[in-house]
Amino acid sequence: MKHLFTSQAIVVQGRFLQQRADVVENLLKAQIEAIAFSLAPKNKPAVIRTFMRRLRVDAAAAEEGYADLHRAMDRKPYPSPEGLRNVQRLMALRSPKVGELKIDSVIDNRIIRRLDESGFIDKAYAAQGISSKP
Repeated sequence: MKHLFTSQAIVVQGRFLQQRADVVENLLKAQIEAIAFSLAPKNKPAVIRTFMRRLRVDAAAAEEGYADLHRAMDRKPYPSPEGLRNVQRLMALRSPKVGELKIDSVIDNRIIRRLDESGFIDKAYAAQGISSKP
């Protein structure tokens, strides 16, 4: 899937990642489990109710949001350099220094890759009765 934008990025300072990689890993695990829960058809009623309550929208808007979620959500939330570059272009309009940043130099996918290779992601989806593959 080509990413026009990024919606699932977790951004932390490099020092925090070095010192508290465990916190970042736990956050990623929670994010993966939440994505799996949200995409499982059996949980659609709960997701729709949550959209309606938290976003204060009607049922039709919640259904549309649910469909958008299925179209846009990456089941394995690896960083998207293309999506981040698009965010960078927008941010650089207000803060030109952001435009000087080399996106590839700030992406660190070690933790998500380790979670993927360990089978954690696949197991999170299997626990919801769905596949981690779209």
